[in-house]
Amino acid sequence: MKLLYIVEDFAENGGVERIVSQKANIFSSQYDHDVTIVSVYRDSRKIQYSINENVKFISLDVPFANKEKGKFTTFYSRLSIFIIAIRRLNRVVSLVNPDIIFFTTTLGALLLPWCRTKAYKVYESHTARRFTPFNHFFFFTELKADAIVCLTDGDANEYKIARRVEVIPNFIDEPLYSVKDYSVRKAIAVGRLEWVKGFDILIDCWKELKKEHPNWHLDIYGEGTMRAELQLQINRLELQDDVKLCGRNENIMDVYPHYSLHVMPSRYEGQGIALIEAQACALPSVVTDYIYGASDIVTSRFNGILVRQGDKEAMVNAILEMMDSEKLRQEYGNNARIVAQKYAKDNIICKWVKLISSLQSTNAPSCITP
Repeated sequence: MKLLYIVEDFAENGGVERIVSQKANIFSSQYDHDVTIVSVYRDSRKIQYSINENVKFISLDVPFANKEKGKFTTFYSRLSIFIIAIRRLNRVVSLVNPDIIFFTTTLGALLLPWCRTKAYKVYESHTARRFTPFNHFFFFTELKADAIVCLTDGDANEYKIARRVEVIPNFIDEPLYSVKDYSVRKAIAVGRLEWVKGFDILIDCWKELKKEHPNWHLDIYGEGTMRAELQLQINRLELQDDVKLCGRNENIMDVYPHYSLHVMPSRYEGQGIALIEAQACALPSVVTDYIYGASDIVTSRFNGILVRQGDKEAMVNAILEMMDSEKLRQEYGNNARIVAQKYAKDNIICKWVKLISSLQSTNAPSCITP
């Protein structure tokens, strides 16, 4: 079967690009599908995630819109670029002649209704719809898509008129190591250094936490546009010896086991892959009940503590409770490892296999993991 993935910019080092490359490799090597990845935008950077030699890669070489010369110029540039993308995409689709096309990210949702093809069209929602730019145009995506796949139940409920909505979470790799020493007084937070991740909230909380537990340390892994701002906040609160911005780590699954607590203060998420990875490494988590996915992963008082969004005092108290008890961290951590097993790669790929089969046949065969 011919599968085609549409990605905005495959040179980006993000979650969408990572998960698409992994699925493309699996479907090509293990299921013998003919897989092609199409990257829309022109980008001279090296592709960050490796793909098998059997996976084809095509760039539409569409230039980025000009966003620096006023609203009218930006709108006109975006519209012109969008029309170019439609034309080039339809030419490629005509040449490849796929059986199923998977559209990802906002641009994919907008392109889907304009794609002229007999192939089945599937939109993969990697960000909660309500937080996705131009989501008011997704009405047309719902009308034209043969299926919409969401990461969480909450996001799936946003699609009211789609003919078919499925929930298939992202998967994680099996960790090589897990937490062994819950006496370690170190907490970890992971994510892009952007407003949505809420690290500014967590740093404010740490000022209060330091009063009760001056020997605890927080490491924040990730990069983003707020790095300088967050460092200034750390300096202003005199937390230089307590909170560290550690940058990106390409082997983060090997890093988690060196901590005894994971904290996720996100304002919203597509799903929260860092949360699942931390849990798989047997880390208990204190997490804001963000939209969407936190409550899908964490059951409060079982494998972590859920905190009401925007309640900084509750966040401080929850972290304090975890800091106070090594026994509690170990109990929740052991439960976390069990919960994370449902996000194992084989389990999630099985759901995709069933979806692909069902689009071709009403009697989809059972999934057999190779």
